[in-house]
Parts: sequence; C-alpha cells; structure tokens
Amino acid sequence: MIDIKQNITDKNYEKVLETLNALNISETDADSFRCEVDILLESFYVCHGSEEETVNRIAIKCLNLLKRACARGESFQNAIVSPVEFLERVRDILVDEKKTIPENVRTNCLQLLANLCVQNRSNQERIITYMQTFLLTNVSSNGSYANASAMILYNGFIYKAVDLNLHDVLARLLDNVEANQTAQTDVPEFVCIFLEYLIAESNEMVQVLEKIDVSKKLLLYRYLIEYIRQEDRRIHPIHPDVFKHLLAEFKKKSDMILKTDNVQLDAQDTEEAFTLLVMVADSTCVEPYGSFLRHDGGLFLNLGCLLRQMQLLGKSETKNMFTPVQKIEEILRIKQGDTELDIESEISYSLRSAVVKGLANLTYKSKKNQKLAREMDIIAAILECTNLDARNPLIKEWSILAIHNLCDDNLENQQFIAGLKKLGDAENSLLTEYKSGTIRISDGKA
Repeated sequence: MIDIKQNITDKNYEKVLETLNALNISETDADSFRCEVDILLESFYVCHGSEEETVNRIAIKCLNLLKRACARGESFQNAIVSPVEFLERVRDILVDEKKTIPENVRTNCLQLLANLCVQNRSNQERIITYMQTFLLTNVSSNGSYANASAMILYNGFIYKAVDLNLHDVLARLLDNVEANQTAQTDVPEFVCIFLEYLIAESNEMVQVLEKIDVSKKLLLYRYLIEYIRQEDRRIHPIHPDVFKHLLAEFKKKSDMILKTDNVQLDAQDTEEAFTLLVMVADSTCVEPYGSFLRHDGGLFLNLGCLLRQMQLLGKSETKNMFTPVQKIEEILRIKQGDTELDIESEISYSLRSAVVKGLANLTYKSKKNQKLAREMDIIAAILECTNLDARNPLIKEWSILAIHNLCDDNLENQQFIAGLKKLGDAENSLLTEYKSGTIRISDGKA
C-alpha cells in the first residue's frame, strides 16, 4: 500500500491498479484498515478530478474498496468518516461548483455516504447534518442522485439520528413522485421505501397532513390510491392511524357537498374530497380495509347521502358535472371525439360509480348496512343508477352488484324491492332515440 503514493506520483497507474486489485478488504482487520484508509483517501483525492481513463479508474477503485469496507461494520465505517476534512471534501466533490468532476466519481461518492450511514447512527447524524440541504434538493429535483439521497435520509429518519422536518421531507418525496409521474418513469426505490415507511410503518405523517399544501395532499392521495390497488403492497397496509385520519378527512370534506344545493363548489376543496372518495371506494374492495369499513355505519350513510345529493344536483335545470350523459348519440360523439364535451377531464368523472362501488362492497354480508340502506332510502338511490351514463363507467354493473348484496340473505330488502310500485317506464335513452328514429339498427343486409 505504501508504494501506491509513489506510483501515483510517478504516474505508474497500471501498477497502482494492480496493487489496489490485490487488496482484500474482507480479510483486513480494523486496525490495519485504519492505515489503509488514509492511503485510499489520499489516492482518491489526487485522482478524482482527472478525465484520463486510467486515473479515473483508480479513483473509482478507491471508492469501491471504501464502499465494500462499510459492510464490515461500524468500526470500518467510522475509520472512513473520521478524517476531519473527509465530509467537506466529499461535499465539494458532490456540489462540483466548477463542473469539473466526472459524473461516475460524484455518483460513487454519494453511494459511499449512503453505505457509511447503514446501521450507524453517529454517521447518520454527522452526514445528514452536514449534507441535509444537498440531500433534500436531490430528492425533490429527481436527478441521478435522488435514490442514494433518499436512502441516506431514510436511514437517518428511522433511526432518529437527526431531527428532520417531516413536513419538508414529505414535500420533497412528493416532489419526486410528481416529477416521475410527469416523466412517466418509475419512482426511485428508496423514495418508495421511505414513503412506504411513512404510510405503513409509522403514524408520524398524521401530524403534518394538515399542514401540507393541497397540491401535495392530492399527490399523496393519488399515490395512496395506487398503493391500495397494488397487490404486492397489501402485505404492508396503510397504518391504522393514517387510514383513520384520511377517512375522517373524507367525511369532513364531503360534508360541503352534502350541505350545498349549488353545483358551483369550491374547486380545490371539491377535488380533495373527490380524490379521497375514490381512495375510500377502492379501499372497500381490499382487505384489511374492507372489513374495517363495513363496520363504519357513518361512512355508509355518508356515501348513501352523497349519492342522493349527486343525483339531486344532476337533475338541476342547468347542466353541470353531475348531469348524466345518457343519450346514445351524445355518447357516440364523445367516443369519436366529435364534441367539445370532455367529460373524462372533469373531476366528477366516474365519481358516482365510485360511490355505488363503495356502497356495493359495504353491504356485502352486512346486515346493519343492508338495514340502513332500506331505512334511509339508499336502495331507491341505487336503483336509479341502473341506466347507462357516460360520465360514470360501469355504474350499471356496480349498481347490480349493490342490489345483489342488499338482497343477499335479506328477506326484508327483497320484499321492499318487490313491493315498489310502477309509476311509469324509467327513462331509457336508447329506446327513446330508437323510437324517434334518431338511431337505427341495421338489419345486417348490404
């Protein structure tokens, strides 16, 4: 190892690489490694800024040996980080104000910092305290350093090595999610791991959910919708405290819809309520959420009343986002793009379907909810949903399932539906348009 410094001075780079390749970190004891660290770091500092291929290989080899040594445990990690100038020099390399450091050197430096933090609380504190601004910026900017930066912050957070501002951290993680959604790329592994910890393993997020911007809340809610839908995430369900908080938020936000007779709702609050509605409706299909939600009579009534209010708003003389689109001619024009009506971009798109889906799942094997549906006139509201509506795909199918679940092993509900009196034919746009000659059915002849 002593010869390395001289060989670098003499530019005998192949000899340096030969010596480094012969070094077996896995068999080095801690005392010997302390001596080797100084030589490895000094060699790295000399070579790190060179664009010459062989010199660059020496710099990367030094970093790889140091990274490998981190796996040997805390004493090896501490030996690397203990030199006074280490963090300052690494930070200067990472920041690279003059833009002269090769990218592979900077990437490996950050990976080394990440390895130094693994199960080492003191290093986590030192590195994150010294590099916090740089690390947070990397996560939110979604550059090539986002994953390693998230890994360092994640380790520091779960071991409570440093007092990180969760509000800021969550906002940065969601910035990363948004950037990847825009670019249609995968979210980095440790951004996902960090978010999963906050979602499933900890209830700390509840403290900051009220404080984050609405735009960030919507990002989080949509992330949670996908989280709930993914089968591989179901072994790590949302933390009960987080889920209960979100459920309470939905009930609170949906009250503004239930209490209004005006379709001109606050756009921001409405979008938040509707996004939570989709999350809750999807949750009713998945365990363990479904079993928990079926015991929440308040939620069932909330959804039932919400359905009735949507129907009431949809029957307003003025067409609005809740007005059903049931005319076949209009539906065909929408599918062909031959209309200015862009229903799929409206925040109300598929919402009534989501409500009926939630009601259908909440009545499954639930005598209490079956009874509530009958007594609170929710059955009638569901029966109104059996018509085609382009604004609400699959609403007919979900309403049929809801009726099945309402009547399953429930004689009272069966009798209630059987006892309904016919007041006239329900409006059926397909038949109406056919009879009026608006649409014609081909007889199949040429």
